Amino acid sequence: MSEPVAFTPDQEALAGSVRRYCAAKCTEEVQRSGPGSFPWPFWRGLAELGVLSLAVPGEGGGAGEVAAVAMELGRAFAPGPLTGTVFAARTLPPACTPPVAAGERLVSWGCPPLMPWSPLAEVFVETDGERAWLARPAGAVTPEETLGNEPWGRVALERVLPLDGVREATDLAHMMLAGYLWGAGRRVLDAAVEHARTRVQFGRTLGTFQAVAHPLVNAGLGLAAAEKLVKVAARAIDHGHHQGSALASAARLSASRAAMDAAFVSHQTHGAMGYSVEGPIGHVAQRIRQLSMVPSHAHHTGEQVLAMYAEGGRE
Repeated sequence: MSEPVAFTPDQEALAGSVRRYCAAKCTEEVQRSGPGSFPWPFWRGLAELGVLSLAVPGEGGGAGEVAAVAMELGRAFAPGPLTGTVFAARTLPPACTPPVAAGERLVSWGCPPLMPWSPLAEVFVETDGERAWLARPAGAVTPEETLGNEPWGRVALERVLPLDGVREATDLAHMMLAGYLWGAGRRVLDAAVEHARTRVQFGRTLGTFQAVAHPLVNAGLGLAAAEKLVKVAARAIDHGHHQGSALASAARLSASRAAMDAAFVSHQTHGAMGYSVEGPIGHVAQRIRQLSMVPSHAHHTGEQVLAMYAEGGRE
């Protein structure tokens, strides 16, 4: 498949708006907000920019816009149920969408009993990878600690209404997750490169040692490849390409691997302070690990990617 590996000017402009907003509003306090201190003003600001309504049918946003925004949010380490919001915005009935798109209600999206953001959510969407339902809690939510410091919980759900557009919503959710992971990976790698450039050991900067420089370069190559795949997948989805869903799955897997590699290399480059959550990259790396391990088998991610390559071999 041959596609331009670039966002459109409009998508770049949207990404720039999100980048500037995050630079001004996604402070260290917002980035490190925990389960008991959700940054509502920041979240509602994203809604005012149109970020939370990108996936709403008829709002003008597509996979390209979702991916471009997600990359900036990942680099800014922005908090919130971004992937679940994208999925919900695409599938919820029109009457249920406005409070989500306005940033007034948080979404918990997943497969019970362990549900992300459930202690704070007012909108619950259950999915098994192929189908989805608007749901409601059938009991109390039991909070669970998570590696990425996000508010997850265990809760039984009662299905209320089957939802449409699950395949399209899943593709957009893959794009949001892939873009966010790429951005977070880029963030930790940039921090490692800067540390290697300025940190002096044995009379030399760390970056002059091949054992430090080569892993940084390899991690950068992995992120560059993932970035291209995210952009190709977004364009394929927006143009209705028959391999769009498979490419979205591949982009998610590629970005997960590249971000994990970047986090590992950044840990090594920073040394002990790279593993501390109080340090410059430890808390970001933890969320990368958590997001990379969000179950994908229910969405047949691996099978889709393998089928795409098998199809290519027959053509």
